Formats: sequence, structure tokens, C-alpha cells
Amino acid sequence: MFVKRAIFGLAIASMLAACGGSTPRETVPVALPEPEPERRCVKILFAGDIMAHMPQVRYAFRNGSYDFGDTFEYMRALFEGADIVVANLETTLSDIGPYSGYPCFRSPAALAEAAAEAGVDVLMLANNHMMDYGAEGVRNTVRILDRCGIAHTGTFADSVSMAERNPLVVERNGVKVAFLNYTYGTNGITVPYGISVNGIDTVRMAEDIVRARAAADAVVAYVHWGDEYSRRENMRQRQISGFLHSHGVRTVIGTHPHVVQPVVRTLRGVTAYSLGNFVSNQRLRYRNSGMVAEVDIVKEGDAVHDTLRVVPLWVRGRDYAVIPGCVGDTLAMPESERALFMQAMADVRESVAAR
Repeated sequence: MFVKRAIFGLAIASMLAACGGSTPRETVPVALPEPEPERRCVKILFAGDIMAHMPQVRYAFRNGSYDFGDTFEYMRALFEGADIVVANLETTLSDIGPYSGYPCFRSPAALAEAAAEAGVDVLMLANNHMMDYGAEGVRNTVRILDRCGIAHTGTFADSVSMAERNPLVVERNGVKVAFLNYTYGTNGITVPYGISVNGIDTVRMAEDIVRARAAADAVVAYVHWGDEYSRRENMRQRQISGFLHSHGVRTVIGTHPHVVQPVVRTLRGVTAYSLGNFVSNQRLRYRNSGMVAEVDIVKEGDAVHDTLRVVPLWVRGRDYAVIPGCVGDTLAMPESERALFMQAMADVRESVAAR
């Protein structure tokens, strides 16, 4: 009996010692690994000037109505692979004619309908032709875009629209992108009371950028600027680009010259000085081509960075189909068209890299 009690006592003592007893062990903190920041990405495709000269409008008229589907047919796969597709609408829109081309553009609503059906999400309206038909032209244009489900910014039919869409914030995949849009002018046409067009005014632009950065993860500025048909950016473009980057805009996209201009990357961001035409009836070399800028904006925790890839485009003259290089490389076409396509691809690549 004494032996059993002794053994029992030793067991209790061992248990107390194991639980700490009167001599607790020192605890050593264990450093847990920092969790990896969540990585989110949004892919944006930026296209250039959507124009509608009268030969395009006449070609689109068939069976008593307008159909611009041919223009976007070969772009669908690219558009479907993007989260946001953006372009510059360099014409006003109307449900009824008469329609007109240069110098005062008014195009069928079917142009916007075809763009929406192909996957265009956002159209920029601050350009030198948006006032071609005054306040009525602006109101008709934004009404048609709203009906088609296409977001827009840059020109506003009233103060309410401006408050809601300047900046225009679009969210995809948990990443918020703010779009700002400006133009050098409106071809001397006075902007009527109640209508607003964002001009290139650095004081106003700085204020817009502050609000855009507070509302979004990344800011894109889409600027209508430069010299028409010049394949190089001018000093003013470089100054405005530097101003935008210095105020926190990572991506600057340019339109208006109707030809492709260089893409310049710096530590502060990237500027595509001119995307050239997306579609038009301009047939001369350099004007019958353009590019899409494919921008990936990546957010990792609080850090945001971006990359830009160029997709060259060629407009086929017989049906105004916009053909990206990745499609045209394998598309059957006559030898004469193949030569024009190959020249356009080379011209775009040369212009992008020119410094």
C-alpha cells in the first residue's frame, strides 16, 4: 500500500511539473509570416478616333437602315478579352438625318449601337468636333450613348452630369479607375450656356486629379491635343504629359493627330501621345492605320503599377473594317490589300518607337 501511494504521489508531481506548477516555462513568441497582399488586375483597351465621314455613312446604309457592324467585326475578340474598352467619339450622334461628315460631323445612332454591341464600354467626348451641332448635338449624343449603355465623360449636357462623370470612375475586379478627358478646343465654336467641355487648363486639371485620386486606385487622362498628321509629339504635348504625371496620373492617352505618335515610358508613368485613327475614311499612308493601347493596371495591397502593350490596326478601305495585326496576319486578303496591311503594321511600330 505504501508503494502504491508513493507511485501515485510521484505521478501527481510529474503532472504538476508538466503543467507548469511553481516553475513556469518562459514562452517564446513565434513570428508569423506576413500575408501576401491581394493581387487584383484590370485590363483596359484604349482605341483612337471613331470618325464617320460620309462615304462610311453611305456604305453602312443597307436595306433601309444603318449598320456599322463591319467596322468592329475583327475587333470583337480583343474587346472581349478586356475588362474596359475606351475610345474617342469624334462625331455627334442623331436618331434622324440629315447626316454629315467633315467639317461638321453628325452620324447615325447606329454607330454607337454597333460600338456597344462589339464591347465598347466608355467613349470620350472632349474633342474639337463635339460642338459641331451645338447644344442639341451634345444632348442628342449623350442621350443615345445612355440608351446604348455606353459611359461617357469630357463633355456634359448639364451640371448634374458633370458632377457625376468628372471624373468618370469605373470599377472592375475590385480595381477603381478614374477617367479624365480634355481637349485643346472646339474649332472656335462657342460652348453654349449649360453645356460644359473640359478644356486643357492646368489649374482645373490639378483640381480634377485630386478628386480622381481620392475616388479611385488609378487615374487615366485622355487628352485631345497635338498637331494633325504629325508623327511626332510637340513641345506642348510633352509639357502637359509631364504636368499630368507629376500630379499622379500614371497613364496618359492622346488623340487628335489622326496618325500614331510615340509611346514614352518614364518612372512616373506612360504616355501614348497619339493612338491615331480607329476608323475613318482617311486613306493616305499613316492615316489608314492606328493602334490600340492595351494597359494592365495591377493593384497589390496599396501599390499600383501598370504595363502597356501596343496592338497595331489597319482600316480596310473597301468596307471600313478595323483589322488588328493579330487578326490580319492570318486573314486571307488580296495581294494589294496585304501590301497595305504590312505597310500599316510597320508604320505603327516605327512611330511608336520614334524618339
